[in-house]
This record gives sequence, structure tokens and C-alpha cells, in this order.
Amino acid sequence: MINQSFIIGITGNIATGKSVIRRMLENAGAFTMDADFLAHRMLYPGGPAYQPVIDTFGSQILMDDRMISNRKLGEIVFNHPQRLQQLENLIHPPVINTILARINETQHPLVAVEAIKLLEAGLSSYCDSIWASHASFDHQVARLLKTRGLTEEEAKTRINAQTAQSLKLNQADVIINTETSFKDTWRRTRQALNDTIHSTRDLPLNINNLDGYALEPVSQIPDSHMEAVWQKLTGQDPASLYEQLGMRKVLLITLKDRFSAIIVCESWNFTTVLLKVLPTQMLTTHSELILGAFEQHARINQSEVLLVPNAIGDGIINHVKTSGFNNQSIDQFTYPAWRMGAIKVLSNHDSSIWAKIIAQPFEVEHNEFIQ
Repeated sequence: MINQSFIIGITGNIATGKSVIRRMLENAGAFTMDADFLAHRMLYPGGPAYQPVIDTFGSQILMDDRMISNRKLGEIVFNHPQRLQQLENLIHPPVINTILARINETQHPLVAVEAIKLLEAGLSSYCDSIWASHASFDHQVARLLKTRGLTEEEAKTRINAQTAQSLKLNQADVIINTETSFKDTWRRTRQALNDTIHSTRDLPLNINNLDGYALEPVSQIPDSHMEAVWQKLTGQDPASLYEQLGMRKVLLITLKDRFSAIIVCESWNFTTVLLKVLPTQMLTTHSELILGAFEQHARINQSEVLLVPNAIGDGIINHVKTSGFNNQSIDQFTYPAWRMGAIKVLSNHDSSIWAKIIAQPFEVEHNEFIQ
């Protein structure tokens, strides 16, 4: 049984902006999940689809470290619809069960789930509202060239390999065009959220009231006011604010009813990384508060590990240590998602990062339940 959270399902074809919409909903106070990341977790050792996939496709898909090779598995299912369907039949059920289990454990009144196969996998039947991202073919191609380094031919092949956008758009309650600016997409997303919530029930968004300070979604503040706060605390123009809202999590800290700091985090596959604290002096003068707010946010959003890059942690080394962080190398991360999350944010000259494990991998802990 699902709890009383209002669930938005986000779908859309490749490079149409569905991840941007999900992150913007996260910045509006939602608890969000990416079904694609969860699908990979199903295939990690100890995950619910790990052994069934090996039994079905053979041990030749394994690498030396016993991880399933996405490349080897892809070679088997690519251009073989029946084999692909076999794989999806093994992965989709535990992904859906994991999503439902995570929703049942959240206290958020609003949940957003991104899934390219939201409709095909049957996940849409659990959603209260279906949203679809939209962008023209030319915009899709341009984005794939820019973000994934594909050739034009490769980009067009990937786009054409998917079902027509119209099939998703025709079944959506909300369609958001992402072809223009991040600011336009933010306004469309906020308006769609207000229309969705107000047309169904009065649903307050999440505000975390913490001892001595408050951590608020930026959507609780009018755009013009938030732009002024952003410029004051960061010294950056408003356009950069909206880009951050579409790419990362922006946390606004109020201290004694005054807007005092902005924390920029990256949430990836249930690892949460502290990227920036603005203004920078707040990190040294209020490091305990900053780290506390960072951890509080991560726990509420079911993060399993906290990461602080050396460029930040080394400057407040006593506080990160007393807060339970350890500086560790990549090889010391035992769970693949945590290791990949750390690699993703390492600078070129660093081989270690400050880390704090706050929960065990959800899929391993709940393996029996979600099979």
C-alpha cells in the first residue's frame, strides 16, 4: 500500500528535459527518484535482479569484479527485442517495488518519479499525475551533441530508436516544453505544479524547520525575491540561479528569520555531494550549521552517503571529522553507486574524498521485500 504522498510521474524521450523537470520539482520540495538509476541498482551484486539476470544471460556478462557489464549485456539485447524484453521483465518489477517501498518510507507529501518507460512498465498506474517533457527533434539532436559527445548520426539514431514522442504526450496530464531558457522551464514547472496540486487537493510542500534555522525550498519565495537573494549571497546573475535549479539542489538557509546562506548540492543515485556554500565565509563561520543542514536534507531525501570534496572539507577539517566524515579513497567505497558518485565529483588531482555513510544500500537491505 502506498502512503498518502501525491505522486507525479515524469516521462519523455531522450534529451527532452525530463531530468531538468525532476530536479526543479526537487527544488520545489519534492522527494524525487530516477528509475534509470534504480534499474542499475537492481543489477549490482546483492540487488534483486543480479542473479536472475546472470541465470538468464550467462556468466559471460560478468566482469572480473563480479559486476555485470553494461556493455556485454547491451551487446546481447541491442537490436534483439525479445532478449531486451526478457531483461526488462527481470528489472522492471523490482524497480517498481523499490520505488513503492521508498515512497512508503518518505515523509514528503510530494513525490516525483522520472522514468523513460513510465507508461510501458506500468509505473504510471501508481501516479496521481503524468507529466511529459517535450523538445523538438532538432533540440534533441543539439543536446545530445553537446552533453554526450555523440556525432549527429549517432544522436539521430538514438532518437529514432525510441517510440514517438506523441505516444507519451497523448497520455500526459501535463506537458512542459523545455526548448527555451532554464527560467522559462522553472516557471512552467512551478505553474504546472500549482495547477496540479490546487486542482486535486491542498498539498503543502515540505519545509524543514530545524533548531535555530530553517531550510526551505526556494519555490516558497517569489521569483523576484529569490533572484535578489541569489544576487546578494552569491554575486551571480539571476540566469545562473535557474540553471542551478535545473541541474542541482539549491538549499536556502534562514538564520534568525534572515536569508543567510545558500547551499548547492548534487544528489546522484542517493549520494549527496556538498558542492558550494555561498557566501563562502559562511562555511568557516557556521560550518557546524552548514554540515548539519546538509545532512538533515540528505537524510530526509533517503541519501545513503554524504560526500564533501577535499577542496571544501580540508578547509574545515576539524568540523568534518567531528561530524563523522572520514577521508577515504575510491577503492574504500564498497557499494558501486557510492563509488561512482565519488568518482563523478573528484577533481583531477584528488584520489580521495570526505565521506559519511548514513544508511545502508536500500535495495540490499530490502532485497527480500522488493523481489
